[in-house]
Amino acid sequence: MITLLERDRQSLSFSVDGGVRQSAVAGFVVRDYAPRGWVGSGSLQFLQNLGTFGRLFARAGASSRSVRDRPPMPLFLQPGYTRASGSLDFLSRSLDGVRLDLEADVESADYHALEFIPQLDLLDRRGFRLEVGARWGDEASTVRFFGGLRWSDYEHQGSFDPSDPFRRDGTVHTGLDWTHAGRVFVQMGLEGTLNRSNSNRPEYEALSVSALISAPLRARMTLNACALLTGKSYVNETDFARLVPGEEADNASIGYVQVGRPLAINLDGALRLGWTRAETDIGSAYDQRFGVPLRLNYRPNG
Repeated sequence: MITLLERDRQSLSFSVDGGVRQSAVAGFVVRDYAPRGWVGSGSLQFLQNLGTFGRLFARAGASSRSVRDRPPMPLFLQPGYTRASGSLDFLSRSLDGVRLDLEADVESADYHALEFIPQLDLLDRRGFRLEVGARWGDEASTVRFFGGLRWSDYEHQGSFDPSDPFRRDGTVHTGLDWTHAGRVFVQMGLEGTLNRSNSNRPEYEALSVSALISAPLRARMTLNACALLTGKSYVNETDFARLVPGEEADNASIGYVQVGRPLAINLDGALRLGWTRAETDIGSAYDQRFGVPLRLNYRPNG
């Protein structure tokens, strides 16, 4: 992160991040795969302290993912994309022990279609999200209730309605989470989602339960454990595949346990045992994946 401006009530910073993930995949009939994923992101962030009113946070950024030699299902890997986004967040001062927050963000996502998966272009979307929340507690322990709306336009997906030909979704979500920040960091959450569309295919209802724990261990090691369990049901039954390749992880269940430690002044290493349960290209049909990746985080600035 680079600090461009720092004053008593204002700050401006720029951050950039990138990584590469190499996998070896065996067991396919025609040939085995060696998928490689490159990811990168950059963002400009502005913070304005509004004194007795609260704090305003603005962000503009872009991210990209490139995937080479992406295997077919049932092995899920996120497709490549280029995404631009902007957000504006406001957090009020404490009012009788309650702090209110408002989040608004816009995004434009362009997915990279491949020669043998041209359907990835169908995931291109433009979206706007608005969320409001209220939180109780102090710096050590906080409970937050929230609810929000999201509108999404898919300019390349048909709706099967000649009078309204392109897919438009409206999504409502609500939930609560509890955060404890001490020597051991704990966060638990519950969230419900209802998605409605002018196309019958993607209409669904989902419920998610999440938990995150981070704790220090001996020898400068750190333990991180995460679980996200999601149940999903479709409103309408259809006779054809409901999902475009790439939608599989929209409501995936994910879990992992990771142990990491610093290896040098600007290099961290971690070993992770992970599990993913995501939909196949047929809605309501699932596959599972287990993995043991080695992760390295290098910071050039030392």
